[in-house]
Amino acid sequence: MLAVLLASLVVVQHEMHAAPASAPGWHVAWHGTAFVQYARTFGTRGTYQLGSVNRVMVQAGGPAAGGDVRFDFMGSIEPLTLTDRGVPQLLQASFHTSDGTIITDRAHPSPWIMALSASYERALSEDVAVSLYGAAIGEPALGPPVYLHRASAAANPVVPLGHHLQDDTHSSYGVVTAALRWEHLHVEASAFNERQPEGSDHVFYYEGARLDSYSARATVAAGAGWSLFGTYGYLPAMTQGHAHGAQHRIGTGAILTSPTWLVTFVYGANDPIGGARTRRSVLVEAQRLWPGGHLFFTRAEFVQRTAEELELVGSINEVQDVGAVQLGYGRDVWRGAVTVGVGAHATVQVVTPQLEPFYGARRPLAFGVHSQVSW
Repeated sequence: MLAVLLASLVVVQHEMHAAPASAPGWHVAWHGTAFVQYARTFGTRGTYQLGSVNRVMVQAGGPAAGGDVRFDFMGSIEPLTLTDRGVPQLLQASFHTSDGTIITDRAHPSPWIMALSASYERALSEDVAVSLYGAAIGEPALGPPVYLHRASAAANPVVPLGHHLQDDTHSSYGVVTAALRWEHLHVEASAFNERQPEGSDHVFYYEGARLDSYSARATVAAGAGWSLFGTYGYLPAMTQGHAHGAQHRIGTGAILTSPTWLVTFVYGANDPIGGARTRRSVLVEAQRLWPGGHLFFTRAEFVQRTAEELELVGSINEVQDVGAVQLGYGRDVWRGAVTVGVGAHATVQVVTPQLEPFYGARRPLAFGVHSQVSW
């Protein structure tokens, strides 16, 4: 089993509730959110479900060895609240199985443990700091901040369609990252184990584990609330779980954080080694905040899917261009130690003429209603 090592600071964009710890200067903080939702998809592959998307994060940290140490845990009970089949979502690639059958047009449940990590950061001067991060389960420096931690997706219970071309390595079983911060620049480099189980019933998974995937990411604080990033990764061939041939992953994007607007732009692509076609994805995601607990959220995506990912057979092209546009609204109805909100969203998917017979329409629809509880 891969041991927990030390590496770079991971930025979590949720509000954390702090509590004093026994050691001077140390603290413990936590945050949880749960969407109780009814999700409905339409068309030939449509279905419905009443379930819950949920997660809880715990963080402890403080001064040590001339720097700052932090421990992070993130978990979910979605294998119970969504079952191993996950939540309905047209055009989503799951890569998981249920009763030996590949799940299609559904987002798989989050694993029981999504993060179990430790980090150490030390300032070398006023403008320079170095850090080291290690995780038994954690996120390498590859892609944008995972959608689970993005402020622009905090009120949105739906998984991005481009997740597996952008940030699907966020719960890797073994990660080591070193990082350097210099003024407005943050540079990270990771070695990690990308192997994933085929189902959601594992807590830890280290079968054949090796730190043979590599990645790097550079992030620049550009001012006015904007940050820009570029990322690259090498992923060797995998034969189970998120199975794929050896490939490069490249990505870039921008994130805006302001009192009223939270916006994320992402470009992500998998470039197979050996001449196969590069598959691309584009995401634009935003959340607009108003006084009184009102908010509006939206997401637009372009993704290139393979017929294999969607479990399709017949005379169709191997790669299909698909997309989705989502609009949603939420409102807080109770604020205290626990915040309760309600919301709804609707999505229009766009498929090619070749996919229309499988989905029953060129623009199949989906909607959901939910209550969100945060603490």
